[in-house]
Amino acid sequence: MIVGKVRLALVLVCLLASAPPEVRAALVPDQIKCATAIGKLGLGFVRGKLKLNQKCRNAELTAPGSCASPAADKLARIDAALEKALVKRCTLPSAFSLAGLGFPGPCVDETPGNGFTPHDLAECIRVSHDAILTQMLGLQYDATLTGPLPKDRLECQQAVAKQSAGFVSCVLGAVQKCRAAILKGKLPGVQAHLCATDDSKTAGTIAKCRAKLDAVVRDACSDGDVAALAVCTPDTTTAEAAGVCLANEHTLRIDGPAIDVPLDLIDYEYAVRGGQCGDGMVNNLAEECEATDDAACPGACGSALTPNGYFACLCKTKPRLRIIEHGNADTDNGWTGSSADEGVAEGGGYLADLYDCDGSGLCNVGPSCSLPPHSPCSVPIGAFSGTTGNNVCAFFGQGVCRKERTATGPHCVQNLQKKCNPNLPDDPACSDLNDSCHTTLVAPPNPVSSGGITVCNVTIFSEDVVGTVNLVTGHSVVRAPQLARTYAREVGSANKPCPVCGNFCGGSRERCTVDAECGNQGPCIMLQICSDGLNKGRECRTAPPFGNASALFGTTSVDCPPDPNGEITSDAGLNLYVTERSTGIVGMSPSQQCTAPGYGGNACLGGTSAGRPCDDASECPGGSCTPQCFCAGQSRPNACAAACLGGSNDAAECETDSDCPGGFCHTADCRVDPTDTGSVQEGICTAGQTEKYCSVTRYRPCGQAADCSPPACPYCEAGETCVSRHRACFPNGGIMRAGAPHTPEGVSVGVYCIEGDNGAVNTVAGFPGPAAFTQPELQLVVP
Repeated sequence: MIVGKVRLALVLVCLLASAPPEVRAALVPDQIKCATAIGKLGLGFVRGKLKLNQKCRNAELTAPGSCASPAADKLARIDAALEKALVKRCTLPSAFSLAGLGFPGPCVDETPGNGFTPHDLAECIRVSHDAILTQMLGLQYDATLTGPLPKDRLECQQAVAKQSAGFVSCVLGAVQKCRAAILKGKLPGVQAHLCATDDSKTAGTIAKCRAKLDAVVRDACSDGDVAALAVCTPDTTTAEAAGVCLANEHTLRIDGPAIDVPLDLIDYEYAVRGGQCGDGMVNNLAEECEATDDAACPGACGSALTPNGYFACLCKTKPRLRIIEHGNADTDNGWTGSSADEGVAEGGGYLADLYDCDGSGLCNVGPSCSLPPHSPCSVPIGAFSGTTGNNVCAFFGQGVCRKERTATGPHCVQNLQKKCNPNLPDDPACSDLNDSCHTTLVAPPNPVSSGGITVCNVTIFSEDVVGTVNLVTGHSVVRAPQLARTYAREVGSANKPCPVCGNFCGGSRERCTVDAECGNQGPCIMLQICSDGLNKGRECRTAPPFGNASALFGTTSVDCPPDPNGEITSDAGLNLYVTERSTGIVGMSPSQQCTAPGYGGNACLGGTSAGRPCDDASECPGGSCTPQCFCAGQSRPNACAAACLGGSNDAAECETDSDCPGGFCHTADCRVDPTDTGSVQEGICTAGQTEKYCSVTRYRPCGQAADCSPPACPYCEAGETCVSRHRACFPNGGIMRAGAPHTPEGVSVGVYCIEGDNGAVNTVAGFPGPAAFTQPELQLVVP
């Protein structure tokens, strides 16, 4: 489950008047010379390779067979010249390494043991620029195009290629000059990633280059030529459209509008890391300061390294707390019981500001809301931008609007007090230039197994976390609504439902710990890079709160989201209405009419006749007559079979009351399981469906012990057996969970409903339906 098709907000623009500018820490002259050289050499590399490739392709389209590929020796000379020059210009004094320039940034350091060297830099520039140049050539020359071309059409093709190369050289050179000026302390007020738009000289140069490209293509090509040549991607059919497409698509690969999505030439040359803490810049919503750029709170900036980065790049002068969730949680989702007794990602949780702390230690958690003109700061329940309705103002009363960058709910990057819809990539609420909708992950992607099916779950906060906490006693009650998305990999990949950060086979991308586990799909990649997914091959973090090692499925990371194409939930995701997350006792009683045939009647709740069918409270001495389901739209209470309740055949499977002397046949009979201590009042079906699975590798269904040993189960451990048990369920009489106050370790609990989402998900997990969690967690407070 991920945040939807939403632009990634990776940079803070004009957020607060006091926010420091997005510039690197002061560099020494040798570092500036190196950074400038990287740009110039990258430009020369691009020009040289484009020229060789275009010359060869033009020859092939003139006389087929004359140039299958550019001369290998000439390409090798360009590579060698790049490395020689970078080693010369970027071999820095020992006190000033390439790390000071932000490297490795998006580069992969194949030999991390010796640091990031000029040789590593040269290899990164070569590999990254070659890959992007291949994309650019694909825009200029359609892959299906063959020669010989008619004279007029060949002239059009050559003009498209030549002017595209000129445009690349123009834009890349202009942005590099702007970047170099910023590194030298010039161009105050211009943010490095906005050179192409915010520096008037750079923007003017690019506009002229765009106009020239457009004019030459129009002059050299007819609409028929463009259509026949399939110029650009997607294919264009008019000269006008071709010019626009070529300019836009090449710009995306030179210096795209997003800070690092997708990675472009400038990102590699200037070590854009996507705004990770420790890169020397305050450049995303999770940062207020950097150790080398701590103007917001001099001397009080949280370290990127300790303690575990939980307050990294945040000012320790503000009262706030961090809740760190432990992986040994117990979560139960849906009425089928197939998604029960699951854990969570270690290190998840939330960060929130504290307000109005009194002498007893009681504080308000998270943003407040108020009447206009500050109404955009309010937090509607289950709603997004522009929606009115009930909100949490009653939680605090009306007061001054206050909402800082730690706020968890979806909001615009440039204006925290504008809510936005994470399901709308272009929410009008964030329509300003360079603005986007920012969302906050609850935890790293979480691989889970339900009913023999493994999936990858990604969850974001759908509203701001708000509530109260007592810092003295550790008691807390907060609202924490979330939006969850489910992703499934291709059939046969149950062993690694989420992308992992390191420890994967180079060929199959499956998880591993040693080369031998990969066979002919090796080696086992140990580098901290994403195995696959949206950021395949990108640098990633593995320590909480950014990453976690799961017991069965490898190490996941917030830097390695799944491929959006694998999503199996709807575009809106699953709404998790966690209306109360408490360190006390929470519960839910059946109160909703079940929708499935045979379960629509009422039953006694409590009293001496608990569980018996009823039509009126008079039939339930000491109790009440209520519907049997917990959530609106829930089809049946659970997946249990009917069992005798009371009498001589208590707990025996039954069909009618006659099977139960002294008792009655109770449909969907679920009782408290004393052997399941993951939470209080865990339930188990008295009768009915029995599940069989491997004793350790629980996501593997089995029929016999041999199914839980290699080769049938490659990832199973030695000695596993095939075990069986009745399915988990929520007890008919009600759901209860008990928490424990933080001191600083504690337990938060919650009981809530999950809406229906997708036919397959609903069937397996049982949605709409109830959910409950028991979450061991650590509470850290600053200052």
